[in-house]
Amino acid sequence: MRLNIAILIAFVLATTTAYSQNEEALLSNGLFAFNNDNYMQTINDLSKYVEINKENALAYNTLGKAYAAFGNLDKAMINFQMAIKLDPKYYEAVKNLGYVYYDEGDFNKAISLFENAIKINPKYDTAYNALGNAYDELKNYKKAISYYTKAVSISALYDGAYNNLGLAYSHNGNYEKALESCKKALEINPRNDDAYNAIGVIYEDQGEYVEAIEWFKKAIEVNKDNADAYNNLGVAYYYSDDVKGESKAVKNYLKALELNPDNIDSYNNLGAAYFSTNPTKAMEYYNKALSINPNHVDTNYNIGKLYMSMDQEADAIAHFRRAASAGQELSQKELKQRGLDW
Repeated sequence: MRLNIAILIAFVLATTTAYSQNEEALLSNGLFAFNNDNYMQTINDLSKYVEINKENALAYNTLGKAYAAFGNLDKAMINFQMAIKLDPKYYEAVKNLGYVYYDEGDFNKAISLFENAIKINPKYDTAYNALGNAYDELKNYKKAISYYTKAVSISALYDGAYNNLGLAYSHNGNYEKALESCKKALEINPRNDDAYNAIGVIYEDQGEYVEAIEWFKKAIEVNKDNADAYNNLGVAYYYSDDVKGESKAVKNYLKALELNPDNIDSYNNLGAAYFSTNPTKAMEYYNKALSINPNHVDTNYNIGKLYMSMDQEADAIAHFRRAASAGQELSQKELKQRGLDW
């Protein structure tokens, strides 16, 4: 009898050890997969891990980031909330939860969470950058600039924050400081394609399309998959004096859509490119944009103009009204410029 008990104890110990080793393998493999951008494997391994060990905040936070990378915001939110429940001072998880709300367009809720992350860690540079992003979306550029400035004061080599600071200065009309900040980002990281793209946008906003084109091309040289750079290059060609500008614009808009089929701006821009020459094709692209977001301000405004050119006044007014309703966050000056202040 004693022998059987000894054998049983030895079996249980061996099984427990093997089970524990398998558990740790799932965790280490899942974390390794995430660090190598293999999000599917991350979800597979860490989902199995948290079934065994429900007390690991790091696992839940990493699972949340993997789900967010796939655009599954509901599951990302659940996992970030689990991480915070296990560790209320886990400031990265708090910030990550904030970005879920940011991606859903709830910027005020996002701001609250970013601020909470900073209360836990006052030196959390990426949370200050996140606050800058949220205030930039709310068009509060003064606050956006202050938070981006705080981020780079904490981390002097934070090229992404310098780039965002440049864009905020540009949105606020300070193009000199905008260029200075974006070029600082490139000093830190010459492979920052977003900074090249941002400089192109700054020149484009000033109507300097030839200069803008060169910067967008540099962004694409660094990263041939930068859909925004292709779209912006198309805009620069469209407004340039290049006699083939319109055809070059279309080519770049289509390339942007090849890389990002949900790029609503590219569909809207294609509609504008065909507005005068092929109204039927323009309508097709505008409708594709509206299938992604029926309340997109620019597309509703543009499709309204297209209906007016076709003498379909009732349809035109319906889209102008939708544009005005969707654009309530626009200033009265902007609404008046678009003819939507009614």
